[in-house]
Formats: sequence, structure tokens, C-alpha cells
Amino acid sequence: MKTFLAILAGKSIFFLSRFLGLGGGFAAPGLYALKIDPNFINNLTSQIPKQIIITGTNGKTTTSGMLACLFKNSGVKVLRNKTGSNLERGIASTLIIHCSLLGSIREEVAVWEVDEAAFNSVVLKIQPEIVVILNVYRDQLDRYGEVDSIVKKWLETVKKLPSSTKLLINGDDGSLEGFYALENEVEAFSVPETGLKGELKPKKSRKVRFTGIDIKTSLTESAFKFKFDNREIAVSLTIAGAYNVDNAVAALAAKFLAKDLSASDAQSLKDFSSAFGRSEKFTFQEKEGYIFLIKNPAGATQVMETVLPNLKPEDTLLLALNDNFADGTDVSWIWDIELERLKIKDLRLKIFVSGIRAYDMALRLKYAGVDEGRIIVDQDLKAAFGEAVKNRDGKLFILPTYTAMLELQKVLVNKGVKKHYWKE
Repeated sequence: MKTFLAILAGKSIFFLSRFLGLGGGFAAPGLYALKIDPNFINNLTSQIPKQIIITGTNGKTTTSGMLACLFKNSGVKVLRNKTGSNLERGIASTLIIHCSLLGSIREEVAVWEVDEAAFNSVVLKIQPEIVVILNVYRDQLDRYGEVDSIVKKWLETVKKLPSSTKLLINGDDGSLEGFYALENEVEAFSVPETGLKGELKPKKSRKVRFTGIDIKTSLTESAFKFKFDNREIAVSLTIAGAYNVDNAVAALAAKFLAKDLSASDAQSLKDFSSAFGRSEKFTFQEKEGYIFLIKNPAGATQVMETVLPNLKPEDTLLLALNDNFADGTDVSWIWDIELERLKIKDLRLKIFVSGIRAYDMALRLKYAGVDEGRIIVDQDLKAAFGEAVKNRDGKLFILPTYTAMLELQKVLVNKGVKKHYWKE
């Protein structure tokens, strides 16, 4: 009875949220459903034959999207929390949206992106067949603590799962080596040429089953070879960044472990498009723009490596820094981004800085050696965007933190550039 009432309440909230234009309805329905039935997730997910959980500090949304794409293109009905609402309430909301009023679910596979901290409670409720751990970096220390604290909690949690649960971990991240000692089947993926390497190097060389090699990447696409079990498959992506090759290799490896992998499956990743704001291209008044989400030093530096080779003097850069809960209230991480590269390249482009902590970012740019005369501060993101797009000569590159990215989506919707993100 509790589960039925939770579904009824959740679906009502979801409908009202959409009808009144209050948002996508990917958090509130689950929040109230869990208040009515604390066992809601356990009760509904137990129907799904195969479940995979993906966690880590970088790449969760993209990797889960890629894995869902692989399942879908191979004819499998797949469920996932596709908007990146990755706390327990977001998973509950996804279940509410996709289940019938009586709680039945048709999907054969569920791919769940799970927040680093939420992982420790959610994974025990879902009991997945496969757990994918992408990486662990200093990310929102006010919420998670240091890297070793996060990994210690993950290890304690995974020990409570059945030994039949398969683990897929980043073999380039030395912080994750403790997982090899578990009784579970542990496989690793690696991108030795580039990508996110981890804050700690692996202590010893291990045989890695899944690798990405021969990487080529540009501002709008990437290509590499996926190597596993003495096989190689050429893979093309329509998204930029070498760091997305890491995500693709993890997704391909997870697909293989869950349901084998054919060459046509892997090559179908060319149909994948990244979630809003992660690596997004748009056009506004004939001006070409790009949005790359930044959230911690490792990810932001990887974005800089993607953007910098493509920056020209006539281009415009917009950095948007917020310190809301979802961003992390401690913004000291910006001092670990390699913004000095802007000075080394000696680009004379305008740099707009916006968001709640715009002045912190402006100060960081000053200490990075950027000419103060080229730094324009406006905490109002809508106004900053409006000024940034006035330069019609070059491209616009926007690097926002998470809630700034959501705010930017609203700006683009209001200007008619795109639909609401939940309709995409």
C-alpha cells in the first residue's frame, strides 16, 4: 500500500511540475515518494533483471549515457536517470516516471549514475550486477572529504554486496587499488595515452583487460581503438575531449561484461550525444558556441586541454563559478586549475567571469597572469552571456560549474536557442 501511495504522489508531483513549468520533475517526485515509502527503491528495482551502477567524481553522466546508448542500439530496453539527478531521490523519480501506477517496470536493464556519497546507501538497496568506478578526485571537499575517505567508504560498502557482483575500475587510478583485494571479480579499464590518470599512480603494473589506444580528438569529435581480449574495434564519437575516451572505454567494457559486445555495438556510439552542458555545441545569432562543464581541478584542466588549442584572439571565453550545494561550497579548487596556460599561450581574447563567486575566479585569473584589462566581471549570468555573444567575429567558449550550467540552460531556452533540457 505504501508503494502504491508513493507512486501516486510521485506521479502527481511530476505532472504538476511539468504542467506548471517548474522543472523537469526529476527530484521532487522521488523525494516525497521516499518519505511515504522508505523501501521504494528496493521494491521497484527488484523487478529489473540486470542493473549497473556507475560512480566516480568525473564522467558519470556521460558514461552512463554511452552505456545506455549501447544497450538501446543492441535492442535492449534500458532505464536510466538520464538528467544526471544522481541522488537517491533522482533514482526514485526515474522509477516513478517509468513505472505503471501499480509499480510494474518493463525495462530489461537499468543503468544508474550515482553520486559519490549517495553510492554507499543506494548500491545496497539496488544490489547491482555490475559496479563501475570511474575515478576519484578531490571534488567538493565540504561534502565528501578527502580522496582516501571516499575510497574507504566505498570499499566498506562493496564488501557488503554479494561476491557475485562484478567490479569494473579505472586501472589508471592508483586510489582504487584496494578493490583488487576483494573477493569479487574485478576488471580494469585503461587509457594509457591520455585521459584522467588519477591523483595516485598505481603502485604496480597490472594486466588491464580493456584499453583505449590510438586516440585522435578535436573540438567536436573523437576517435580511438577499443582493445580487449586480443580484439580491436575502431570507435568514433561525436563529442570532444580525450577525457571522453575514458568514459567511452568504461562504457564499452561494462557492456561487454553485462551482455557481450559486437563491433556494430561499439560503432553505434557515433549516435551518442552528450548530456546538456557536458560537451555541447550551440548557435546563437550566427555565433558558434560551446559549453564544457567544469567541477573540479582534474576535469577543468582536461577541459582546458581540449579548448586551448582551439582558442583564437577573436574568440570569447566565459567562466561561470557558483558555490551552491550541488557545486560544492568550497571553491578553493579553482587554484588547482592550470589557468596559467592562458597566459603562456598569450591570447588577447576577452574573458567574461560570472556567477556567485565571479570575483574569486577573476582573482584567480589575475594570479594566473591574465591581463586585468581583459577580465570582465558580471555576476548576472544572463547579462554576462548577452555581452559575450556581442562579439560576432569568433567563437564563444563557456565553462560553467554545475548550477551555473543549469542556469545557462534556462538562458538558452528563453532566447529560443534550445528546448528545455528534459525535452532533449
